[in-house]
Amino acid sequence: MGESKATLVLCAAAALLEGFDNQSMGVAAPQVIAEFGLSTGETTAIFSAATMGLSVGALIGGRIADHLGRKRTLIVSLLLFGLCSLLTAAATGAQPLFIARLLTGLGLGGAMPNFISLCSEATHARQRISVVTLIMAAMPLGGALAALVSVGAHLGLSWRSIFYIGGLAPILIGCLMMFLLPDSGRRSAARSLAVSGRIEGVAAALFGSQRAPATLLLWAAFFFTQLVLFMMLNWLPTLMVGLGFTRSEAGWTSVCFNLGGSIGAGFLGNLHAGGRRRQWVLVTYTLMAASLASVASVVKVFAVAASACTLAGVFIVGAQLILFALAPLYYGAPIRGTGVGAAVAAGRLGTVVGPVFAGGLLASGGGSAAVFLAIVPFVVAGGGAAFALTWRDQVSE
Repeated sequence: MGESKATLVLCAAAALLEGFDNQSMGVAAPQVIAEFGLSTGETTAIFSAATMGLSVGALIGGRIADHLGRKRTLIVSLLLFGLCSLLTAAATGAQPLFIARLLTGLGLGGAMPNFISLCSEATHARQRISVVTLIMAAMPLGGALAALVSVGAHLGLSWRSIFYIGGLAPILIGCLMMFLLPDSGRRSAARSLAVSGRIEGVAAALFGSQRAPATLLLWAAFFFTQLVLFMMLNWLPTLMVGLGFTRSEAGWTSVCFNLGGSIGAGFLGNLHAGGRRRQWVLVTYTLMAASLASVASVVKVFAVAASACTLAGVFIVGAQLILFALAPLYYGAPIRGTGVGAAVAAGRLGTVVGPVFAGGLLASGGGSAAVFLAIVPFVVAGGGAAFALTWRDQVSE
């Protein structure tokens, strides 16, 4: 296997594990809450811990990689992620569980900007958007696998099994990367140091050399798109029950949403990689808004609801995966980790706001249909930022 193919396969595995962990606590939640007798406050803190850790980890991990190399940083991040997933499985109470999830988030955050950047650097410039989008489609697939593991609960398996799987797998992948993964980022950083004597500071990397507009637009696109995405990931089953479907049917609509995003990502990536990317950005976000409106107005026929949720997944998940592919293209290799890490961190803020927004709207008496329609303005904001981004120059390396 060539270096480029090995890089793409290993980074796809890392993305799969990232998606697996993103869904793991939600899958394990009912058993965890029952076993430890968690209060609402404790549950909220534990569920938020990984997100907080990921935001910090993305900022730190991306920056460290620009100095020490993406390979080293990615491997250390995966080992931390795996070890702390095992600590999650071994937790005996709320406090150890919170600490384990916080540290897991740090590992996840450190890994993410690096496997995104490595994928981009291993791909020919003309294919970067389509190939990286396809590789990142492993994330929603990992989420679907986490949901399937939950079936084990009916066979008598403990919730801890999902974290044993989620802990051992990244350690294995990290060990394989030690021998199989090249480090193009480190070579690029070394060349930059040889020429300039230093790597740009964080502020200069993000906002210097006329990068400020691209950085701010990336942050806005990431924030609003992930706001919508994680609201759907966290609340879709509950909202579908509110529309009159059974819990079983609502669960399957969530699976359809994830699979729609994973399967449709390659199709969308190819469209966005062509010469009409600006038009396809408009089409993607317009159909995202339309799909949300269609979910809000579905009749109580499961096949119709499942189809609407699949379509929503194609465009909502697909739009986020395309943004992952775009982020590395606005920063040169020596500062790419810093730029991608900051964009990922901005997006994670949206993952907090979206579920909170939906929960607050429901608590205030809004129905499921109202929630779906209320997030359409966020789609417009994210689409506007992504559309404006198409006028910014990309780097040539």
